[in-house]
Amino acid sequence: MAEETESSTMIKDPRVIARRYQLDLSKRAVEENIIVHLGTGSGKTHIAVLLMYELRHTIKKPSKDVCVFLAPTLPLIEQQASYIRNTTNFKVRCCSGNSKRWTHDSWKKEMDDTEVFVMTPQILIDKLRHCFIKMELVALLIFDECHHAQLDKRHPYAQIMKEFYETESRKRPRIFGMTASPIIGKGGSNKSNYAKCVNSLETLLDAKVCSVDGYIELESVIASPDVKVYYYEPSGINTQCFHSGHFKRLEEIKLSCTSMGRQKISDLTGLKRKMRLLSKTHANLVFCLEHLGLYGAVLACGALLTGETFDTIGTDLENSADNSLVILYLERVTSAFSSDPLIGEMARCRNFCPSDASMEPFFSNKLFVVIQILKEFSGGPNAKCIIFVKRIIVASTLARILSSMKSLDFWKCEFLVGVRSKTVTRRGTNDTVDKFCRGEVNLLVATAVAEEGLDIRTCSFVVRFDPPETVASYIQSRGRARMQRSEYVLLVEKGNQRQEKLLENLMSGEKVMNEEVKCRSTDEVFDNLEETTYRVETGACISTGCSVSLLHHYCAKLPRDEFFIPVPKFFFREDSAGIICCIYLPPNCPIHQVEGPPSASKQDAKRAACLKACIELHSVGALTDYLLPATKGKKEVPKEGLWESDSEEGEYQIVGNSFYEIAVPEVLSVPQKYAGDHVTFIFYLINFNPIPPDREYKGFGLFVTKSLTNEVESMKVELCLTHRRIVEAGLVHSGSVIFDDKMICSAQKYQEMFHKVIFDRSKFFAQYVPLGDIDIEQSLCPYYLLLPVIQGTGGEIFIDWTSVECCLSSPVFHSTVPDKNFDSMSSVETLTLVDGPVEKKNVIGSLVYTPHSKRLFFVDDILHETNAYNQMRGCPSLTYEAHYIKRFKIHLAHPTQPLLKAKELFPTRNLLHNHVRDGKEVRVLEEQVVELPPELCCLKIKGFSKDVGRALSLLPSFMHRLENFLLAAQLKDIFASSFPEGSGVSAFNVLQALTTEKSLQGFSLERLEILGDAFLKYAVGRHFFLSYSAVDEGQLSTKRSNIVNNSYLCRLAIQKNLQVYIHNEPFDPSHFFTLGPYSEATFPNEEAQTDDVRVIGKRMYCFLTEKAIADVVEALVGAFLIDSGFRAACAFLRWIGMPINNDASSVHRLYKESFKNLSPSYNIDVSSLEEILGYTFRYKGILAQAFIHPSFNKHLGSCYQRLEFLGDSVLDYLIISYFYSTYPDLKPGQLSDLKSLTVNNVSFAHVAISLSLHEYLIHDSPPLTEAIKKFQLSSDLVGHEKDPINDPGCPKVLGDLVESCIAAVLLDSGFDLNCVWEIVLKILNPILSLNPMQVNPLRELRELCQCRHLGLTFSPPVAVQGKFLVEVTVTTTERTLTCSAIDLNSKVARTLASKKALTKLKALGFRGKSKSLEEMVRDTRKKSPGLIGFDETPILGCSMEEMVEPSDPSSLPDVAHKLIFASGASKCKNGEKEEEITPSTKLTPVQKPPTARLFEACAVNYWKPPTFSCYAEGNTRFRCKVSIKVDVGNGTVIECFGEFKPRKQLAKDSASEAALWCLSNMDLIS
Repeated sequence: MAEETESSTMIKDPRVIARRYQLDLSKRAVEENIIVHLGTGSGKTHIAVLLMYELRHTIKKPSKDVCVFLAPTLPLIEQQASYIRNTTNFKVRCCSGNSKRWTHDSWKKEMDDTEVFVMTPQILIDKLRHCFIKMELVALLIFDECHHAQLDKRHPYAQIMKEFYETESRKRPRIFGMTASPIIGKGGSNKSNYAKCVNSLETLLDAKVCSVDGYIELESVIASPDVKVYYYEPSGINTQCFHSGHFKRLEEIKLSCTSMGRQKISDLTGLKRKMRLLSKTHANLVFCLEHLGLYGAVLACGALLTGETFDTIGTDLENSADNSLVILYLERVTSAFSSDPLIGEMARCRNFCPSDASMEPFFSNKLFVVIQILKEFSGGPNAKCIIFVKRIIVASTLARILSSMKSLDFWKCEFLVGVRSKTVTRRGTNDTVDKFCRGEVNLLVATAVAEEGLDIRTCSFVVRFDPPETVASYIQSRGRARMQRSEYVLLVEKGNQRQEKLLENLMSGEKVMNEEVKCRSTDEVFDNLEETTYRVETGACISTGCSVSLLHHYCAKLPRDEFFIPVPKFFFREDSAGIICCIYLPPNCPIHQVEGPPSASKQDAKRAACLKACIELHSVGALTDYLLPATKGKKEVPKEGLWESDSEEGEYQIVGNSFYEIAVPEVLSVPQKYAGDHVTFIFYLINFNPIPPDREYKGFGLFVTKSLTNEVESMKVELCLTHRRIVEAGLVHSGSVIFDDKMICSAQKYQEMFHKVIFDRSKFFAQYVPLGDIDIEQSLCPYYLLLPVIQGTGGEIFIDWTSVECCLSSPVFHSTVPDKNFDSMSSVETLTLVDGPVEKKNVIGSLVYTPHSKRLFFVDDILHETNAYNQMRGCPSLTYEAHYIKRFKIHLAHPTQPLLKAKELFPTRNLLHNHVRDGKEVRVLEEQVVELPPELCCLKIKGFSKDVGRALSLLPSFMHRLENFLLAAQLKDIFASSFPEGSGVSAFNVLQALTTEKSLQGFSLERLEILGDAFLKYAVGRHFFLSYSAVDEGQLSTKRSNIVNNSYLCRLAIQKNLQVYIHNEPFDPSHFFTLGPYSEATFPNEEAQTDDVRVIGKRMYCFLTEKAIADVVEALVGAFLIDSGFRAACAFLRWIGMPINNDASSVHRLYKESFKNLSPSYNIDVSSLEEILGYTFRYKGILAQAFIHPSFNKHLGSCYQRLEFLGDSVLDYLIISYFYSTYPDLKPGQLSDLKSLTVNNVSFAHVAISLSLHEYLIHDSPPLTEAIKKFQLSSDLVGHEKDPINDPGCPKVLGDLVESCIAAVLLDSGFDLNCVWEIVLKILNPILSLNPMQVNPLRELRELCQCRHLGLTFSPPVAVQGKFLVEVTVTTTERTLTCSAIDLNSKVARTLASKKALTKLKALGFRGKSKSLEEMVRDTRKKSPGLIGFDETPILGCSMEEMVEPSDPSSLPDVAHKLIFASGASKCKNGEKEEEITPSTKLTPVQKPPTARLFEACAVNYWKPPTFSCYAEGNTRFRCKVSIKVDVGNGTVIECFGEFKPRKQLAKDSASEAALWCLSNMDLIS
């Protein structure tokens, strides 16, 4: 859809330039529906514009109604849209292209933004049928060239009116039609039908035909060209003889090619298609030879052979698989022309032109007359001419001949044809018309595309090279001569009475038509062509008129590959009630056969059968409620469990990348009663255990108002220090303590004090630091108390209130300092500090501040033997006194005072993250101390020793882990209360699943997320596989992607409020809050509010992406798998809103349907396959289905594609489970790399070859056989023999076979993953052993270029002959390497190109720097592999009685339960020889004819005799269907098809043989 906007805000009024008759007709059109019948050039489009303007109040926005302007061709659409824009201010949209790509949402937006749509009628009928638009929203409906609408035709104009225009509706559109000829039909001889044509047109459009007479201005604008007839002589005797020889030679070549094609092609449908193309090509050459002469035939043959105009026969030279006979024919014709000595030189030189144009037989007499007419025409320097021809090949060839004529150098010639293929584009057509209008081209050789509506006003000369066949064509082409004094020339062969009679009828027919418009001679109309319509609740509908195209469109959307194109096949048989069409649909379609009702003709039978097929496809869900195939690429929001509770103003409006509130553990909430009451706190000792034990840490206690769970109490936290030193921290429950309000006040002040010391130390630069300003009751942050503790003599643990009170009594916390009598103290007991004399006992173990350096220090001791006159430690040449003079310009006033041994205040950092994982071993680290002169220190906090400081530096990290653990335990409780299996998961694994790598906490969700992602893919894939039996593999993949994508998982998580528990922000100890509400003032500085964290009001918010939230959901699935298994993981998924189905009835349904895959049309060695796989199948049909390629359509079962989808899902989980359990120390990214190396088509293809699975593949594609052979030969080569550059592509079908086999075992075993696990370990051992390890060349190339700083670029994929070409360019310092590859898949092409580039770089000596994945796997710890989490009970199979007799026959759609089988020949292996095996040689001994034996079997069992139906394909191929009603309790009907046979009796025998085989395998006969 091309979007256009108004080019100007100027008000445009089309009435200003309107003529009087145009105004009169527009006023009448306002009152009633009319059809304007006026000649070409009379301004009919402007009348339509005037009508829009008069009805503007109905379509101007904000009105929901629109105007739709219909035109039959694309050039007309663009022309009319441009005219409407130029003359009005309406918002116009020009609609063209593939309307099936539009969505209902995008179309609704267009309806809201647009006032006038200009489109083809086919687009409108598609939109109406599939409920994109409703007819009641169309206020004005305009039909350009409306004569195409006839009651007895299926033109889209007619279908629109028949299916959607309701004459009884109160709200129906105003209809306005435009035409220069209201009749349509070939010949123009049957003038008695003219009245019926006009009447039918009026009836269908519910309008009256109107015309005008007597308007002088109308006569002045409509040109009346002079009609001239030129006669040309028939070919002379010599020419006829010459041509007859070439006609005969062309016919011989055609017959030869036809015979050759019949010998090579076994597919009758393909043969018919090739024969049809051959006949069309032959007819084109014969026509050119007859009407243009030999020269024209030679040019046409060369143009067709080189592909210049190959699209003129309806196909494409490069991409079509059906043109081999055509190319062979053209090559032989070219050779025949070249061998003729008279024309050999002409054939060899494409620019050859006869010097004497009159010389026969190079030019025909007809062409010679055209050349003479062009020479003699004297239209002046601005003359323009159009020559109308019927055929595209004639247009292109004639234009080339005229362009090469030197005598016609005045004419600048090009040809104009419809858009038929890529060789003739719409842009090229428009450019040609534009050139003609501008005068750059003055001679157009055109087909009928230039007849209708194209506004070429400057044309003064029109030549009909081929006579018009209808009155409408005659009037339309004549109307192209728009200039005054123009000419219209008709060419007629002398003595050709048929052409003369046709010309006479055309001229008289126009007069009769005009009379009938004015006064009708009869009221009769044509019979209405009735259509059968199917409507659904949404309003969408389909009819027999569109059923064929819709069925083809659906099949085109089915999964395909290079060896299989899904198309329906049609067969017809005659019945007493009429012709019946039987449709065979592709194997990957949910229904495989449809038989239509009897009809009068083959076309009607085909349409009726297609409509029935579409109805059945909708009933099984293969077509949506809008009667369209499901779109694979579109991401749709699933309906299951998400949107039912969402309102328009939903609770979760913010979804995806946004800020989300951070939850606070309920255990740490503020107590309800606090002020003035005693509060009981639960006491937990925080135990610090340093490794190695080189430090002492003050004991601290955690006091909370609620008890912690056992899991939380047993929590162990490793706090990582420098040099790989750690401190193990944990909790010890130590009883309870009652606090009064004074104790709580002191505890809170102490807590506030150390918070400011650690995180807001700049506060202590001042003389006074206030405490106690926090309103606890208004706090929304975690509430707990952290206090120092001491151990009593009896081992009891007490709160160290002495230390608390000592610290709080420090002068810095009091605004007024009491005077002390220092005179009574001796100088031995005091030290002179910045703030005066201080007792030595108060200095030791305290926190001091040095104003000159603005630092805080713990004073560990007084160095009585050292003063400022001593030499500095580590600098013997400098004393402490000299150092302070030199460094700080400070002269010490008391240099004799002993120095203080001090330790700088510990920096706070994240101790949960080990920054050095692979460093040296743990070692004892000597503590770093400094010596400080007392007079440079200011006492801040008494009793605040370094062991207290050490402990406080650990507390932020420890408490952060504790808070997160409490949240995880809280979420676990929610799980346990929501579903029984929720209690089985551990709080630690929940915590791990909630923690992203970004948070830097020493662990993350990534390993769990990889496991959960694989299980989610399997569980959802299994659900859709079982729940949607009518959905093909491509739509299953789309549905699964829509469920497991990040956006959907994010929405599910937010619906359950999981986002508040996620830890995504990097832990920063400066965000550690022990008391008080969150606010900007609480942060030590502005930098603390990062891009990841925001404080709004009293709440803290963290930034989360959709992916982060979705990863948490997948990691939680992994946590449940690890701790509780499949059942718990599925319960969690159901709780969160994920559709999970493992219903036994769905599995049993598939078991019952599996018998459809058993057919005598092929032979598969089941026992050998079971031996290869190591598993015995209960239902052999499932195993057969796993090997049926979709190209095989000789049975009524399914192909392997759905099984391949299931196998892909389960293998993903099994492989991840293998690596997850085998390599517990590998990083998540490395696990993903291993999975990518293993789970890919190439790896699986090698497994299929090694197991010889390809030998059992059932298909009907010779190219597939060749591709498999090439790959097999390549895989058999040893390493040095392989060519990495020219390695053949890997057929996807080989990898699919492995996946479908695994899925077959999974389904047959009742989803017993233990069974499947053992088989996977067996058959995939070569790739699971990772020997050799084949790294993805694309990834390896990127990593090599990154580490070696090489330039790397990939070109966008370029389509070449149906494949994709990709180039990769690597730039080194010395050279530029360019490698390319081509493949049907652009990703494969990119991988192959990368492989070539990598090979060249390695040959030049480039190698990576880092440790390779192979080395990492070799060096890491390895354990025995295990299947993680499987605890489901396998589904039991169903009995043979259940397979044949449904428990509830009334639930079946028909009274009879049908099991359908097909018959045919197949191949089986017999040593090195393949022999043809048919059911007669394999299944039953040949005693009597199969038909006789079938009648006997029915008689013995007292069944009704079998009935036969015969289908004919042509006159030499017959296929029969036999139906047997088997009395086994519910009237089961078995229907079997035989092979195609040359006689009906043989076809009956083939069907009977299939029926006998079927009855025998069902144990119904012996």
